[in-house]
Amino acid sequence: MDRTLYFEKIIAWAQASKAEVLTEAWDYTTNTAETGRPLAGPGHAHDWDATFAAQQGLVAEMACALRIPAGTASGLLRESRQLVVERPDTLTALRAGDISLRHARRVVDQLDSVPQPARAELEAVLLPHAKRLTATQFDGKARKLRERFHPDSITVRRTKCLSDRKVLFFPDKDGMATLWLRAAGDDLQGIYTRVTDAALSLQGPTEERTLTQLRADVAIDLLAQGVTGSGLGAGLTANVNITVPVLTLMGRSVGTREEPGDLEGYGPIDPETARRLAGTATSFLRILTHPHTGVVLDVSAEPFRVPASLKKYLRLRDGTCRFPGCNRSAGHSDLDHTVDKQFGGPTTATNLHFLSPAHHNLKHFSDWKTVADPDGTLHWTSPAGKHYATDPATRISPHLQQTAPQPAESEQSEPPDPAEPPPPPPPDPWNSASYPDWNTDNSDQYPF
Repeated sequence: MDRTLYFEKIIAWAQASKAEVLTEAWDYTTNTAETGRPLAGPGHAHDWDATFAAQQGLVAEMACALRIPAGTASGLLRESRQLVVERPDTLTALRAGDISLRHARRVVDQLDSVPQPARAELEAVLLPHAKRLTATQFDGKARKLRERFHPDSITVRRTKCLSDRKVLFFPDKDGMATLWLRAAGDDLQGIYTRVTDAALSLQGPTEERTLTQLRADVAIDLLAQGVTGSGLGAGLTANVNITVPVLTLMGRSVGTREEPGDLEGYGPIDPETARRLAGTATSFLRILTHPHTGVVLDVSAEPFRVPASLKKYLRLRDGTCRFPGCNRSAGHSDLDHTVDKQFGGPTTATNLHFLSPAHHNLKHFSDWKTVADPDGTLHWTSPAGKHYATDPATRISPHLQQTAPQPAESEQSEPPDPAEPPPPPPPDPWNSASYPDWNTDNSDQYPF
């Protein structure tokens, strides 16, 4: 594992260095531009000037040398300049191997979506998450965080973007094609959930199609006929969960803007849509979050069967499977006791987490170990001794009534010990003094 991580850092270092070299090439070309043709004169009003001609020559040179299309080469040069000139902190994280190029690109993409004055502050907030999440997970987290930094409300932005809804058709080889649909996030999330639920209901011992294939078949049947060939889908509606801040639900706001709601599996949605979904839902779990006291969740620790209200709360808290890097939705995952019931684990929010069936089995039948924090964070330790932490999708503080009563002042002696952190990984020969070349802890030492 350490050797693999070492090479990963070399790759990230090389990509950061490549961005710097490409930026140098662009700056040199721009500052020393000369054209091989006479300057534009009468009848040549649309000729390239020297600078543009030199820049296009560099794009063509890079495209030929790297065997990539000219458009890709142009994008690579633009991306490199953004990292080097505008986002030096992101470039530093890439050079040190703390993030991958995929993460760096997504950081830049998120920063480009907010006005210039907010970018530096947002970058400082995003980078710690980019260093510990997969690129896909980071994207979801970043979409939520950027809401705090965008001066326009999500309602205004949604209204502008709705005009961009469209359906496109792309023919492909071997008799295949792609249907591409862009529309409101709450509508498409509901459609995807409905298709997934119908596809899951078709799975069984005799069903040979994968879940992905079943989703495609169900979607085709529903779009073409309204229901599947067997009648599946008639009367079936989407079942989605939303988390709405109490002031948003009441139509009030703090300051000049309302807090957005959160649509399970998607992310932030505008307050009006959140209220509409909450108002038209036949039933939903209303979690009213108080900024100081948290949430009352009165659940007994005795029964093994998880109460429905607690299960809904956990589904909204976790969002997805809680294994590092897994994005399977909590609604299609198993609810697992972190400390097994047979070993005294209680049926409480702090000891229950959603795991996909595969990762549920991995936890029980392999040497992966996990420890839960009261705030919902899960700490995983791999068989190789590596530590990984996963955060809940929504952090909701436990209410004061959920904590054990404190003894009287006269009965108190020493403060209780804090929860023990996961055990440190065992000594690793690859990072010992005997193998200094593989030591990846010093980010100041680069391989070349």
